[in-house]
Amino acid sequence: MTPASSPLRRACSRQLPRLAAAVRGTAAALTALAAAEFLGLACPYWAAMTALIVIQPTRGLLLEKSFYRLLGTAVGSAAGLLLLLGTRSPLVLTLALCLWVAACVGVGNLMYGLRSYASMMAGCTCVVIAMSGYQNLPHLYDIAFGRVACIIVGIIFATLVTALFTPRQPRAELLGRLDRVAAQSVSWLALLLHQGRGKEPARMEQQILIELALIEGQLDAVGAGSLRFKKQARRIRGLIISLLSLLAVGRLAGEQLARHDGLDHRHGMWRDQLAGHLELLAGNLEAVDRNLEDLDDNLKVPGGYPATQKPVPPASALTALAAEARAHLPLLGETLTEIVASLGRVLTECDSLNDAPKEPTPGRFLRHRDWREACRAALRAALAIACIGVTWSLTGWVQGPLMLMAMSIMISIFSTKEHPAAFIGNVFIGAAIGSVAAVFCRAVLLQGVTGPLLTGAIVAPFLLLGVFAMTQPRTASAATDATLFFIFTTQPGMPVAVVPYDLALGAIAMMMGVGSAWISYRYLIPVNPARRLRSLLVAIMGDLQLLASQQFPQPSEKLQARLQHRVIRLVVLAKGHDCDYLELVEGGIAALALARGIRLLKEALDIGQPSCDSCGIMREALLSLSALNQRPGSAAQVLESAAHTLYEVLGKGLAWGASESPEGSL
Repeated sequence: MTPASSPLRRACSRQLPRLAAAVRGTAAALTALAAAEFLGLACPYWAAMTALIVIQPTRGLLLEKSFYRLLGTAVGSAAGLLLLLGTRSPLVLTLALCLWVAACVGVGNLMYGLRSYASMMAGCTCVVIAMSGYQNLPHLYDIAFGRVACIIVGIIFATLVTALFTPRQPRAELLGRLDRVAAQSVSWLALLLHQGRGKEPARMEQQILIELALIEGQLDAVGAGSLRFKKQARRIRGLIISLLSLLAVGRLAGEQLARHDGLDHRHGMWRDQLAGHLELLAGNLEAVDRNLEDLDDNLKVPGGYPATQKPVPPASALTALAAEARAHLPLLGETLTEIVASLGRVLTECDSLNDAPKEPTPGRFLRHRDWREACRAALRAALAIACIGVTWSLTGWVQGPLMLMAMSIMISIFSTKEHPAAFIGNVFIGAAIGSVAAVFCRAVLLQGVTGPLLTGAIVAPFLLLGVFAMTQPRTASAATDATLFFIFTTQPGMPVAVVPYDLALGAIAMMMGVGSAWISYRYLIPVNPARRLRSLLVAIMGDLQLLASQQFPQPSEKLQARLQHRVIRLVVLAKGHDCDYLELVEGGIAALALARGIRLLKEALDIGQPSCDSCGIMREALLSLSALNQRPGSAAQVLESAAHTLYEVLGKGLAWGASESPEGSL
């Protein structure tokens, strides 16, 4: 064997699974096309496109995306049919499409996961049915019904051909990560009590928040297709919320303990005792191997931990330790009590995952809804549809409907992307390649071909090459659109003789639709990761302002829950698109601590225990926090600065009990 043959063989062996997946995807598309053609459905190539679109890396995603695609298609087809039954005027039709697509895009940008996808599908499908039906009014009902029927056929054959080879979601891996981050949080607390908030605890703090944000972002995908795991996901989010609260309490604790180091030797005594208990607890948490799919009850003890592990100090011992410190050193005791309470919530949530109860606990997780960006996305879609639709209405350009169809898909489906203009750039490249290949195939290879078997044999190599490129990470995005545009332009299964000149014009019109969408995202109403980050930071600061001015506890709890999810979104977006993301992560932690500190200030004012001077300090702090958006500088720096100000206020305003303590002031 030559030295070069071994790397070549390894490369081929790595590509064999992807080649097998490409063969299965091509087979699913061709069999769906053949079935739709056999059933006499209008536009049978829609079935082949659907078979490729719904193929997913996991079985649950395949089933769930298929369901939401079918739902969105059915709603959009009905809407398109009703629009054409109500009017045949191009201008009126354009106006109606503007309103419908804008509504679907706006709603889709307020939703998450595949529900958002269904809303977007309803929007663009309405345009596809309306434009296809307008060009072929005698077959309007066949087109509307055929669209839905082809979706069903594509889903069925994609599932039959690929589902058995598609793996299940790697849920055990995600739950293992959750175990490790919970243990890391306890270790971080122990280190914080030992050392104070130095470089190492600060680094661990950032890592914990980043990992929590990434886990939460994967929950919907991992839980797709499993009702049982969706119930568990609510408990997982409850655990994430508890860990976020623990981060906020720890941040406050680190700052407060640092300000009182050396004032009393018993600080070190109680801190070392609690830190030792936490280290033991962290060791037990790290040893837990939780698998919700196959729990082995024989190896578990009532607390949910393996029976072979060292006993964990009971919650009562930790609480008693904090209470003893509080009796003598009020500020330290307050801090330790907060740590123990937050840790108790974390352990309760961990145990609830092992118990796997049938009924989920009430959710405390409020998702971030960016109303401003949703309105901007809706307005962008309406203006883009209006520009192309009015131009088509006034000029009567025959290829105008094709341009409108392509643009409606791009302006809706991809509007939730963090950087849609960059994504559309890849789409344009893939669409150009697919369109050129389609014009060549239709005008040269398929010219005069009417038999379905020969048609399938001719398009099969193109599909196989496209689907194989879809399995490659570097070319997946462009290859997907190249393959879909190839099918849409070639239109296999349609016994229509197309003049090559008209076919090329149609391909150019669709490319113009993609380009129009890129212009809309880039210049008409621009959107990019930096803008989304600014919007999130403004929303976080707005929540803190409301928390500082809110008088009623129930709305404050909702505000705090929404703030936590906004911090999670901020971290995920920053890590993916900002080279200085650690500064934003630090700002997110500061925001969590600020929210917790505001609650402490309000509780102190409500019980009326502080002195008049302390009350004045607290009210002044709340007033300053309610004007966060008026401060100059970056939002992350403003949050960090406000957090430090709050720590100073907490150190002064919450030490009222210390002056009455027999041990003297802290």
